[in-house]
Order: sequence, then C-alpha cells, then structure tokens
Amino acid sequence: MFIRLSTYAMGCDFEVYAFGEDGLSLRVAAEAAIAEVERVEQLLSHYLPDSEVSYLNAHAGREAVRVHPEVFELLERALYLSRQTRGAFDVTVMPLLRCWGFFTGIGQVPDPQTIADALKRVGASQIRLDPQQLTVSFLQDGVAIHLGAIGKGYAVDRAIEVLKEAGVPAAMVHGGHSSVRAYGAPADAGGWQINLPHPLYPERSQAHLLLCNRAISTSSTAEQYFERGGRRYGHILDPRTGLPVENDLLCVSVLADEATAADALSTAFFVLGERGIREYISAHPGVQAVILRQGEQQPEWIG
Repeated sequence: MFIRLSTYAMGCDFEVYAFGEDGLSLRVAAEAAIAEVERVEQLLSHYLPDSEVSYLNAHAGREAVRVHPEVFELLERALYLSRQTRGAFDVTVMPLLRCWGFFTGIGQVPDPQTIADALKRVGASQIRLDPQQLTVSFLQDGVAIHLGAIGKGYAVDRAIEVLKEAGVPAAMVHGGHSSVRAYGAPADAGGWQINLPHPLYPERSQAHLLLCNRAISTSSTAEQYFERGGRRYGHILDPRTGLPVENDLLCVSVLADEATAADALSTAFFVLGERGIREYISAHPGVQAVILRQGEQQPEWIG
C-alpha cells in the first residue's frame, strides 16, 4: 500500500511517498520523514529569521560563528562542489541575488558598478571553515550564503535516510518537484515513474523515466524571471560574472546518486552550458544530464 504525506518548507511543497505492506509503520515512517524536512528547514532556510543560516549571514562577517555539525558539513560539500564546477555553483551568491532583486521577488537591473561591488563579496574564497571548532567566518561584512540551490536536495536526502532507517522497502521524496530521490520500487514496477514536464508548456512532457536508487534535479529559468525594456532576465546568475545566465539551454536535469549533488549540479550545469556539462560528465561517469535547448521540443541525454 501507499502512504503519501506533504508539507510546505523552503518555499515549496515537499511530498513523501512510501510503499510497503504495513500501513501503520509506513505512516509513522512518512511522518518522521516530513518532520525531518521541517527540521532541516530550521537549519538552512533563509526565509526563517531564526534559522542557523540567517544567524550566520548576520554575524559571520564580524566574528566566527559556531554552527550545527550538519550545516558545517553541508558548507564543506558546497565548497567542494564549487571547486569541482569552477565556481559555477557558489553558495555566496546572495549579494548578487539581492542587487538583481531576486531575493525579494522584485526584479531590477543594477548598474555595472553595483554588480562590481556585489562581486567583491562573492566567491568560495570568502568563506573560512574551522573543522576543529565547527565555526564559519566570512572575510568581510556583507558576504552572505544562499542555500537555495542545494538545501532542497539535502532535505530530500535526509528524508530518504529516515525512511530507509525505518525499514520502508520503497519510497520517493520530492521538494517542489524539482529535486527528487527514490529507492526501491512499488509492486510490479521497475522503479518510480517520473515525468519531466516541458518548462514552457507544463501540460506537455519532455521525457519520462523510471527512477530507482537515484536522484534527479531540474533547473530552468522558464518560471522565475522578469522583463525590463523588452529584455528577459532569468533568476539563475553566473556567480563569476554577476550576470543572469544567457545560453542555448532552456532546462537542465541532472541524475546522480544523491539529491544534494543533483540539486547543486543542475544549477551549475545551467551556468556552465553544454560544453561545460559534457566536460564535467566525462570526468564524473556517475552523473548524467538531460538538456533541453531553446527552440527544441526533444531533450538530449548526456552520459
């Protein structure tokens, strides 16, 4: 039987699907997985003024801040992924999100000097981690982290681990439909059926796949953007230039073993573009991508 539970966290809907024979134990496990998502939100969400990340952003530019071990480990992972993607993924992008108005949801086009000033506070080199003390410090005031491109994936992974530890034989968890991880399979199925909707025409599907013991995350600027002067500005920014990404990609989905990595890499791949995606995947055989180019209806699988 199936149990399906949901919650709203990190600005989106999370859903837990659990499959097994014992309905009571499935419900208990699913409720624990939902509680885990809500616990992670208390650590990572920039929407919550009392979260660990909000406190870090307010104080780490002036003093070293001791953080929860999970937050410290996730920042270590984020810095590692930043190095792997040559800075295309960067959790210090918050100053840029603010100057472009994406953090408040009111888009604005900053002048070049404002972008240049924000870039001075962006980059993995702005963060100092002390593994002995579990402290985080920023090199200057005004540096701030934004975990929106990795936090949902991490929450999905944590929920999956709770379900596994509870003995649930098969489950799927998603955050906002853009970050999904599944293991096992429902009865008479080879995995969990996943639909990748077309970003411009949600009623259409660009691809279907069976997800089993894998995660998938999708990034696109089709929904979050603003227009000024007849020009369209998407919400995915290149942290190396400070500008919205402009390339031939309409949508990028990444398959990996964990949702944390898939979440971060889908954003990084959108920034890197097709050539960078191919280079990364050739060096990391466990990662695959599904890309949909502007003006095309059929996606291409890479890896």
